Amino acid sequence: MRMAGHAEFVRSEFSVFAPIHPAGSVPMASLMVAQKDSGLLMDHSSMHAITDEVSFPYAFPQPGNYRLFIQVKRHGQVETGVFDAHIES
Repeated sequence: MRMAGHAEFVRSEFSVFAPIHPAGSVPMASLMVAQKDSGLLMDHSSMHAITDEVSFPYAFPQPGNYRLFIQVKRHGQVETGVFDAHIES
């Protein structure tokens, strides 16, 4: 894993599946097209930066029970955690 982390948010009945990266989750192909069309140079280095703190920008689209699969790289090792979350309206 070359990124600081990776997360997947899955709703209990599978109506939501969201793979998330620390810098957000824009498909790379779309990002490349947008960069080319806009003429702007985008800095992707933050997606690959390994730091002491990792966060994942995400807003739950609906209430319910979710399972979160989180991977982070610590001391050169990829560690995986699984968490359950109940989101109320």
